[in-house]
Amino acid sequence: LAVITITPNPATMAINATQQFTAVGKDSSGNVVAITPVWSVVSGGTINATTGLFTAGTVPATFANTVTATSGTISGTATVTVTPGALAVITITPNPATMAINATQQFTAAGKDAAGNVVAITPTWTVVASGGTIGTTGLFTAGATAGTFTNTVKATSGSTSGTISGTATVTVTPGAASQLVLTTNAAGAVSGVAFTTQPVVAVRDSLGNTVTTDNSTVVTMTVMSTAGATVVGAATATAMAGVATFTTVGISGTVGTSYTLTFSTNGLTSATQSITP
Repeated sequence: LAVITITPNPATMAINATQQFTAVGKDSSGNVVAITPVWSVVSGGTINATTGLFTAGTVPATFANTVTATSGTISGTATVTVTPGALAVITITPNPATMAINATQQFTAAGKDAAGNVVAITPTWTVVASGGTIGTTGLFTAGATAGTFTNTVKATSGSTSGTISGTATVTVTPGAASQLVLTTNAAGAVSGVAFTTQPVVAVRDSLGNTVTTDNSTVVTMTVMSTAGATVVGAATATAMAGVATFTTVGISGTVGTSYTLTFSTNGLTSATQSITP
């Protein structure tokens, strides 16, 4: 026996796959010599020492001369390339993502097999639960409505029968406060006492989103008329999560006269309503 040749060489297979190797011995003239080799492996997987059945491991790489067949003092080797397995999961980054209205965010998607090895993908991007739009490259543009849009960004790869997808949640935050909006009008006016329905005022951005991070804006109610009406009770309310709720405000004025209530704060567009005690 002069040489041992292993087939196939090289061998390529996916993680956890199997490959049957065979070994042929020859003398120095190239004549076949019967052998019963002992099989061994350096790395990349395991091999049955008797049959030569190789089982790939979970790490993709090329393992040069890793499979060895030995007979006596003569041995032959073969190289194994282990490739990633089938796509099993897609992870989107960032997740979650927070951005202002009309802002953009670049999303990326990484595919991995069941063992956590990276699998190259070219995902298809979609938005499935509103919140904005997304392009073919994963560039997301937030819409004009603030809120949390759970699992709205979706990256998909694969055929119809074997589709794998991942999702990401987007939180769109309001823009800068620009206006006051009455969400509950004052009602039930009786001169000299608190309104039976107290006014509620929201601090909103230019697109009508409540600025839920605002916990400091002080809203003041005033009354305008030519009949000398005055405000009674607490004329101010401080916003909590972007909403200012009055509790004891009312007006003192002439019964049957219509008055204009103005709700204002520095730097924001005011809100108004009419009321008649």
